[in-house]
Amino acid sequence: MSIIKAIAFTAFVIAIPLFLIIMNIRVVVNTPLLYSYGFDQYEIERVTGIERSDLISAGRQIRDYFNNEERWLNVQVPIRGGEPEPLYNTTELLHMWDVKVLIRTLYNVQLIVGLYIVLFIPVGLALAPHAFPRILLRLIAWGAGLTLAIVFVTGLLSLTGFSQTFYAFHVIAFTNDLWKLDPARDYLIAMFPEGFFFDATMVLAALTVIQGLWIFCLSMSALKRLSASLFFKLTVVQTLSVVAAAVFILRVYPDGFFFEAVMIVVVASVAQALVALAAWRRAPSKATFASASKNDEGSESRSTSSSGRSQEKSEQQQGSERTESLANNAILGYYVIEAVLLLLIPVIQEWRSTRRVAASSADATP
Repeated sequence: MSIIKAIAFTAFVIAIPLFLIIMNIRVVVNTPLLYSYGFDQYEIERVTGIERSDLISAGRQIRDYFNNEERWLNVQVPIRGGEPEPLYNTTELLHMWDVKVLIRTLYNVQLIVGLYIVLFIPVGLALAPHAFPRILLRLIAWGAGLTLAIVFVTGLLSLTGFSQTFYAFHVIAFTNDLWKLDPARDYLIAMFPEGFFFDATMVLAALTVIQGLWIFCLSMSALKRLSASLFFKLTVVQTLSVVAAAVFILRVYPDGFFFEAVMIVVVASVAQALVALAAWRRAPSKATFASASKNDEGSESRSTSSSGRSQEKSEQQQGSERTESLANNAILGYYVIEAVLLLLIPVIQEWRSTRRVAASSADATP
């Protein structure tokens, strides 16, 4: 029975990041703004000779394709002022079918995972109505923590070597090499260069991290491991600070806004998650207070001196104050980091431009 329980609990913890990540993949795949941003950011109209309105139409048809039951993608647009013609060749169409199968498989996995989460809760409540709510909150916290860890590692790999990560993903996800396209002759890779997928990955990471952080803090708050003020700072204030930073970037540094804003979101959320984790580890739990209260009652029955009880309560209060102080210092440190990042945005933009030029030169070299 204990093995079955361990498997069920582990599956629930794993189900949380799976559900959140696939949900956000669905959001990214079906968000028109991301497509139009990519077309503008990477000058796809100039590269392909396809007018922006036709690119937007092609993006809409691709989104529709991922959500319908059609076998083949059929996008027809005028190229360089000519008549409408099929945009993608056979290799590209075959690859798009592979992508569609992968996306629909992920959607099915999300459905199964969602059903498991929905069924897990009432079954647990039926089997252990008194103990299960607290167990559930702990499992949710572990699931949210696992979500943050997965996104952090993936984001770190993407930031340090996205090309290698992108290549490894294709090798693992596809059983053929149809994805090895040439931007000189294949419009699919010309319309959606590697930079587009990098930006999409950052958006996916940001959405997932913010959701994981909120879920983690909510579960910790319900477990009485976070005070109301600390919860407010870790969620509401953090979210508002990220929005303020994004607006600042949009006003002061309009070029390259997308990447820098997303980077700040990810850094902010991971930093705040670490603060919440530290508070969780340091804070006295509800069970500790209950035990202390029980000890107090026992002490009274044994005529223990009131000074001993006062000292114990004082130590608990000091522990809570130390936790609050630790969290406040860490939050202050994060805002310093955020300010430094805002000031470094011109340097980051220059670095990105240099990398882009170097990549273009490498592609142009025979």
